[in-house]
Amino acid sequence: MPRVKLFNKEEALMKAMELFWEKGYASTSLSDLTNHLGIGKGSFYATFNSKQALFENAFDLYRNSKVEFLEQLLNSEPNIKIGLSKLLKFNLEELLGDHKHKGCFIANTCSEFSGTNETLKEKLEEHFVIMQKALVNYLRRGKVNPKKAESIAATIITFLMGMNQQAKFKRDKKSYLNSIKLLVGLLD
Repeated sequence: MPRVKLFNKEEALMKAMELFWEKGYASTSLSDLTNHLGIGKGSFYATFNSKQALFENAFDLYRNSKVEFLEQLLNSEPNIKIGLSKLLKFNLEELLGDHKHKGCFIANTCSEFSGTNETLKEKLEEHFVIMQKALVNYLRRGKVNPKKAESIAATIITFLMGMNQQAKFKRDKKSYLNSIKLLVGLLD
């Protein structure tokens, strides 16, 4: 008779994402995962197959939520200067509000794997293409010419990645706000 799973897979995936985000992939052991999720090794393997597969699913969950949020935020604000400012300030508040100083799960994944995992490399590249496209489309709706829109979108992504890493140790809100003001000023 098959055993009944006594846990919610989506909830377990969220918990795993938080643990990977806090500790990183390499520093998260199978025992850490099973203890944190409150499941046995058999249930772990039956549900998630492997630590790597679980990490990739957690990564997908995170990046999909970030893309969805980005699109919702940008679509809710017709003024591109206000929209970009809101996006950057929201990201800043999220980073500075995190008392564990975890940074961004995507930026952390970039740093930890640095091109050593082809599947994650492809997922990261795809994520940045999607973000770039969403930002360029938003800027184009605001009548920014195509070349400038591409350059500004690339600059925003680079700024976000840098801020996501730097905010782990630099908590100077005023400095970030000045940088955001300068970046949004590129639209003038």
